[in-house]
Amino acid sequence: MMVAANYLDAKELLEMLLQAVADKIKNKSVEYVRRYFGVENGYTAEEEAELRKRYEWAAFENVDPDDDI
Repeated sequence: MMVAANYLDAKELLEMLLQAVADKIKNKSVEYVRRYFGVENGYTAEEEAELRKRYEWAAFENVDPDDDI
């Protein structure tokens, strides 16, 4: 729907759809967002641990419980 709204230049519809997705993933874990969009983790466990350490400010803790997708 987002692709169609963008193609049709329906800006208000596109903004509404984008906000709905943003609301759905707000305060969710990285793992949840990966499952939601069907994205495979391209990092090894060691690489991901290093990135989480480097970007501690990104607040990977205190996320909402993951919903079933």
